[in-house]
Amino acid sequence: MRLLSVGLRQFRNQARLDFVPTPGLNVLIGPNGAGKSNLLEAIAILCSGQSHRGAEVRQMIQDGRDEMALVAEAEGEEPLSIDLRQKRGRARQMKVNNRTVGRLREWMGRLPVVTFSPEDLDLVKGEPGGRRRAVNGVLIQVDPDYADALARYQRLLEERNAALRQIRDGAAKPSVLEPWDLSLLKEGALLTLSRQKFMDAFGPRVQSRQHGLSGGRDRGALVYRPSFHVPAEDPQAVAETNRRRLAELREGEIALGSTLIGPHRDDVEFRLDDEIAKARASQGQARTLALAWKWEERLYIKERLGREPLCLLDDVFSELDPDRRGQLTDLLTGGAQCFVTVTDLSAWGAADTTSAAVFEIHPAGENAIRR
Repeated sequence: MRLLSVGLRQFRNQARLDFVPTPGLNVLIGPNGAGKSNLLEAIAILCSGQSHRGAEVRQMIQDGRDEMALVAEAEGEEPLSIDLRQKRGRARQMKVNNRTVGRLREWMGRLPVVTFSPEDLDLVKGEPGGRRRAVNGVLIQVDPDYADALARYQRLLEERNAALRQIRDGAAKPSVLEPWDLSLLKEGALLTLSRQKFMDAFGPRVQSRQHGLSGGRDRGALVYRPSFHVPAEDPQAVAETNRRRLAELREGEIALGSTLIGPHRDDVEFRLDDEIAKARASQGQARTLALAWKWEERLYIKERLGREPLCLLDDVFSELDPDRRGQLTDLLTGGAQCFVTVTDLSAWGAADTTSAAVFEIHPAGENAIRR
């Protein structure tokens, strides 16, 4: 797949930005706050429906404005014209080739993408939410059923938490939770089992890649830690087991106004030489594990979809030592269309940039200017 053009309207700090990338390596250069990361975020949203920063689309409307729009043209197996619009307080609207897209499954995987950002460098030692986003970021692109279940679960979770707060405040009775409990358990069981199956296949790949990237010095592993109990590989069994747990936790959930178990509380545990990597790994070892994840993510998506994903690297070169910059450059030169943000080219180190197209990004809503 190849992105031909991208347009931002009233998105973050950009009133208007039009960008025409090259088929290969595109380097976006500019000072902090210029909007380089915003451009990559817009591309990620157009490709996957979600921000790699974990932000909601409705939070991205420019201050003082009531709506924003993202548009793009792409080519691959077929020409693609993408138009995403968001008004404050309204559901987002997305059109592909002038046809309204109502569900994620209608779009996911058609323009696959892999992102790598400073948050991903903290994949091993950071908060569980980042690791859940990493798992979701792969699965929603390769599994339409998962994308649907995730969207339903997130909506149900918001509604159930609102109901819990109403009960806490005396505006509703605990019995109102029953429909939400049943739906939450059903969708949550589907997500849990999908994540378990994915991690069983993906974990060994990351382990092997990490072993190679470390020169054979380290032995890493990934372990999925679901919040739901999983007595069997059967959604009904998972739902029934955790229904009893929900009943036991109800008092605490009402007091907190929050759902205490479910896929929104899952984690992925990185291990290094049979110890928890979060506590034991050096910064370099943790970043090698994160790099191994992203490397295999790109290959996994390509294998599942038969298309090379776009590669977005947001302000990560300055965080890496020369050896890991070289490893990341190898990842970049694998045939994908890539977008890299840097404040200046010195962050690139000794890597060759002669084949890259370099664009200057400005915060004043100007078009990206190729050097």
